[in-house]
Amino acid sequence: MTTIFLNSLAAAGAAIAIAFSSIAAPDADSAYDGKAVTHLSKTDVASHALHNFMRADRDLDHVLDVDEFAALSIVTAELAHLNGFIAIDNGGAVRTISLPVAAPAALSAADHTRIDAVSRHTFYAFAGEDSRLDGSEYVRLQNAVFEQADLNGNGALVKKELDIFAQRQAQLTTGV
Repeated sequence: MTTIFLNSLAAAGAAIAIAFSSIAAPDADSAYDGKAVTHLSKTDVASHALHNFMRADRDLDHVLDVDEFAALSIVTAELAHLNGFIAIDNGGAVRTISLPVAAPAALSAADHTRIDAVSRHTFYAFAGEDSRLDGSEYVRLQNAVFEQADLNGNGALVKKELDIFAQRQAQLTTGV
């Protein structure tokens, strides 16, 4: 358990370092400038999920184990809290969704522990009998998050629905 926590902390530390380096030297051609999401489809979410899945697969075995998934969840939440938005990457076209509420500048140790526990529970709910999460299972999980945020069931997230989606991706505990 200590190794898992230390791995999660190391991943979060790397995310913090990356975030601070991008803050320290803002660039007029930043990947995020002026590219706010106003409409998000299920196809967009699936594409984003596959890109995240490939990045999180640290050992390149084409599946995520529980530690890789927990680290991805913590890093995603940490970056969202530090930046004030989540980034949606669809193969190089990175767009952002602002968080619906002000988040603390960084996650606390208690937040790390909570996100780690919740992500491990979520992992096992979607991983299947082999206790490994393949790309299609990860997309299915992200589609479930999308569907929960799609309040009117029209297959597209806008306005309040984007807020809900961003809140869930950032692991915010406050309501929208």
